[in-house]
Amino acid sequence: MKKSLGLFAVVMLLLVAVVGCGSAEAESEKDLTLDKFIKAYQDAGIEVDPEKKPVFGMINAKDGVMFTVDKDKVAIYEYESKKDLEKNQKELELVKGWPSNGRFLLEAYNEKSQQIFENVK
Repeated sequence: MKKSLGLFAVVMLLLVAVVGCGSAEAESEKDLTLDKFIKAYQDAGIEVDPEKKPVFGMINAKDGVMFTVDKDKVAIYEYESKKDLEKNQKELELVKGWPSNGRFLLEAYNEKSQQIFENVK
C-alpha cells in the first residue's frame, strides 16, 4: 500500500512539474507582442511606422511590420503560435534560416537588426 501511495505521489509531482513548465512557456510566448518589438527598435533610435505592413500572408503569418535599418529592409512577422512559426520554417524554403523569437520571425540581413530582435523579452 505504501509503495503504491508513494508511486502515486511521485507521478503527481511529475505531472504538476510538466504542466507548470508548459504553462509558463505559453505565458512567456503571450508576453511578447509586436508592440514590444516596435518599441525596442524605436528605443534604439530607429524610425518604425506600425502601419507599414509587409505581405505577411505570403508566409502564413497573421501580422507584421516593415521598416529600414541603415537602408536595409527589416520585417518582423507575427504568427498565431510558436508551433505555427516552426511549422512554416520547416515547410517554406524562404524562411528556413530566419531568426525567431517566440512566435515572431525576423527578415533582416544586418547584425544590428538581429541583435535588437534577439534581445526582446
